Amino acid sequence: MAGGTSGAVSAVGWLLRAAPVPGVALAEWDGSPDGAAALAIGLAWDVVHARIPLGLEALDMLRYAGAVGPALVCVPEAMVSVLVPTGSAECWAGFGPRPIGVTVAGRGGRLRVPLPSQTYGPLHWLIPPDGSGLLTDPRRLHAALRKARMTTRDPRG
Repeated sequence: MAGGTSGAVSAVGWLLRAAPVPGVALAEWDGSPDGAAALAIGLAWDVVHARIPLGLEALDMLRYAGAVGPALVCVPEAMVSVLVPTGSAECWAGFGPRPIGVTVAGRGGRLRVPLPSQTYGPLHWLIPPDGSGLLTDPRRLHAALRKARMTTRDPRG
């Protein structure tokens, strides 16, 4: 499962903080067809979902500024998911209007998450967790998404 570097083990351990039952998550990673485990949103992080064109553009802006944490993409759903600090879902509305094509999920939701080493395929990390706990600043992400919305056109919203 997590053979390789200590960073990969550390990243797996960090992800397991969001697993209500770590053994179940480990079994899912080892045995599910998509190689992903359903982790709880709101325990270790909240999630901002954005349509692929919009999410990719915003992540590029944040990467250029050096201010981005883990993010994954679900190709079949055409969705980028960015991990943000817990509580971000509750305060998201205070950052201004939510861009079209963006949803925010907090406590009570679930997110299918692959192992940190999964960087290709239908569900994969664009920016894998490294175990450091670094998460994307929600205010910066909101601003990047709004800016990206002005330059990115997605006919599906």
